[in-house]
Amino acid sequence: MIENILDFDAFLFDLDGTLIDTEPLHMAAWKQTVQTYGFTLNWSLKQYLSNALVSRPHLFEAIYHACPGLKELFPNGELLRQEKIRIYEDLLLKSPPEWTLGALEFLSWLKDHNKEMVIVTNSPRKHVDTYKHLPFTNFFKKILTIDDFVHPKPDPAGYLSALSFLKKKGQDCLVFEDSLKGILSAKNAGVKSLLIATEDYKKSASIPTTEPFAPSFQDILFRICKKTGYSA
Repeated sequence: MIENILDFDAFLFDLDGTLIDTEPLHMAAWKQTVQTYGFTLNWSLKQYLSNALVSRPHLFEAIYHACPGLKELFPNGELLRQEKIRIYEDLLLKSPPEWTLGALEFLSWLKDHNKEMVIVTNSPRKHVDTYKHLPFTNFFKKILTIDDFVHPKPDPAGYLSALSFLKKKGQDCLVFEDSLKGILSAKNAGVKSLLIATEDYKKSASIPTTEPFAPSFQDILFRICKKTGYSA
């Protein structure tokens, strides 16, 4: 946990899995994708996250390992991912995601303190545009999607674009992420980060024990309230 959060001028947020609970939908889409070709992906959400939040190539290899023979049909993991995206987009329309635990309240707290906020996501713009039920414009000065920068996380391009937009230095900002690739992206951009994840997830994803983390935004706000007397 990082103390004195208000010492930072601006805050950069990952979207999927950090602010909104889309990871179960991503897992369901992958399971349906491989099932289309006669394979079964018997993963729990914990198993899925331990692979998906490391990197895209890592996830592809983990799926191939879990589904022997699939790589022969799809030697290019990106082609399989395109199949998954089509299924995921259908699931998004049927089951729009909601905020993760405490996210809305935490954003409101930052807004009350006049802090600048930007979203940086590997998701495409068309996915973000389906979240019309979530009031992003109430909090964020800008939403940067993969359509706005060249290389996905863990490349720093997205966070560097956010710093440029805000006209801030890395030391003035704090990133919130839920994945190893996101944490690496922030570090590569010279920005301090806070992992939103459980201790159990940190271990399963081989994230260094020294990495600052909080189980949820609700937990962060609880600690702030306890320390300052703020009422959420």
